[in-house]
Amino acid sequence: MLKSTIAVLILAAGSVASAQTISHEVINPNVVTRVATALNHISLIEFPEPIIRAAVGSDDVRIEWQGNTLALKPVARGQSTNLFVWTAHTQTSYEILPPGAVTEASFVIDQTMAAPAPAPAPAPSETAQARSHAAKIRKSEMQKAAAALIARTMLKSSPVYSRDVKDSNDHVNVRITEVVRDKDVLYVRYTVSNPSQHPYRLSAPSVFEMVPKPGSVVLSSLKDIEIPAKKLSKYETESTSTMIVREARISRRNVNPGQTANGVLCFEASVGKPQLYRFVFANDQSHPVDAAAVL
Repeated sequence: MLKSTIAVLILAAGSVASAQTISHEVINPNVVTRVATALNHISLIEFPEPIIRAAVGSDDVRIEWQGNTLALKPVARGQSTNLFVWTAHTQTSYEILPPGAVTEASFVIDQTMAAPAPAPAPAPSETAQARSHAAKIRKSEMQKAAAALIARTMLKSSPVYSRDVKDSNDHVNVRITEVVRDKDVLYVRYTVSNPSQHPYRLSAPSVFEMVPKPGSVVLSSLKDIEIPAKKLSKYETESTSTMIVREARISRRNVNPGQTANGVLCFEASVGKPQLYRFVFANDQSHPVDAAAVL
């Protein structure tokens, strides 16, 4: 599965660098195709017919396929592995290179069947029409694959309730609004509002896991709830850990008076029961800007 970046793309409309490569290749079952990758970026392999099954040699590369399109994403540095893909008439092999520079990554590898024996050349107008039709089909298949991945991710989304949180009237506020869970990863959407009289420079927050002392609070009863600052200060904390943020996107960096901004971040989280997380942003002049939620 490729939920790490797919979910962030869904929630924050992330883009792929324009410098990535798009290549067109003829399928050759006797050749191992090399695929250059980059962290936090998806590479797509387009096949001329629907994919039946696929297998990758390492969990450090995540794959998912739909119709004729296979998407892959590396999740660790310095690792290479192999990939096999089967369709009704072909078996193809790939060497997935360790994540490198975004400018060298393969964005789309468009693979086609070997050309059949030469046939009488069609009229020029027919050739142009055939190419246009093939291009439309490939674009449609990619759109269908992307739509399927988006739909599956959105089905796993849960709202985060913040009805007990009171917004300030003179400095920046943060609301945690949505969470998507995928094994050891959490995707969190948040909203930042600025009711003050001065602009605020927004950046991605640091994330901390706060472990309350036994008996001080029952976290399972607070799942998917944002915790007000006054209530949070009453919790006795046993330990605090810094979480690894895999990816973060924000809709705007400069949040002027009266404006709001949306953000999404993906971080490695504890597996199993709900945990208390604190999201710490840059201060609004002398005011701390943070939020806490049980997710």
